[in-house]
Amino acid sequence: MVENIRKRPAAGDWATIALGVAIGLIGVVLVGGGIWLVAVGGSAYYALAGAGLVVAGYLLVRRRATGAWVYALVFAATVVWAVWEAGLNGWALVPRVLAPLVLLVLVILATPRLTPFRHGWRTSVSAAVVAILVAAVAGFGIAYAPEKGMEPVAIAAPAAVAMADPSPMTTGADWPAYGGTYSARRYSPLEQITPQNVAQLRRAWTFHTGDLPNERTKNTYGAETTPLKIGDTLYLCTPKNIMIALDAESGEERWRYDPEVSDENIPYTAACRGVTYYVSPGAGDAVARRASSKERLMPA
Repeated sequence: MVENIRKRPAAGDWATIALGVAIGLIGVVLVGGGIWLVAVGGSAYYALAGAGLVVAGYLLVRRRATGAWVYALVFAATVVWAVWEAGLNGWALVPRVLAPLVLLVLVILATPRLTPFRHGWRTSVSAAVVAILVAAVAGFGIAYAPEKGMEPVAIAAPAAVAMADPSPMTTGADWPAYGGTYSARRYSPLEQITPQNVAQLRRAWTFHTGDLPNERTKNTYGAETTPLKIGDTLYLCTPKNIMIALDAESGEERWRYDPEVSDENIPYTAACRGVTYYVSPGAGDAVARRASSKERLMPA
């Protein structure tokens, strides 16, 4: 009498079994999260894909070729869903497709250990290389193909300069806000400095604020301030929020205000990124303008 004895897994089969277990566990997580997502009105894709992965993982643990086909079907559905949801946006497609692609390559490499496949490692490696090349070509095609409605449009220089700015401030001789204006476009129409003469610039003056870190705060200081220029005055702040006004032409200090921030109030980072300047409409010159610190001490 001939008995049909099932062969025990060889050493090389354990990698396939481990892959099946990993895919199955990923499927369990997706099923759980997918059911919750459906309950709150979200997409059913994750629950369905998770169920497919659980089936594929079980079949791979049993070393059945059907497991590879089930996973390939889930991968194809994932690509279709990703394109439907994100379009041909490369950055949005990567997190949706890259991890499933890596698992697909591993499944292809495991096919020689699956029944009833009858091919060797050379065939599976070749198939895996083809899958990677196809994915790479598709990725490059998506990366260099402009999105619909997002084709670059050339803007003439005069049009760019004339672009409307809703901020009541303007840049030019002055730099009245952290980003130039309240619109934060960081654009100046000044033309004295050009690519042709920028190499000829020389330092006009240097100013030292005197706000230096001590032994306790030496690793907490951050130099981030963006000075404002209003008329003939520069306004800036130091890491400890000391407000300083300088003569813009000479760099001489005109006044300063020190709030006397203690070292104990600097837990992580002392940084003042800039100051604000406010003009009250309709008020007299004596009370119309004031400068104040833009940012208090902020933890990193």
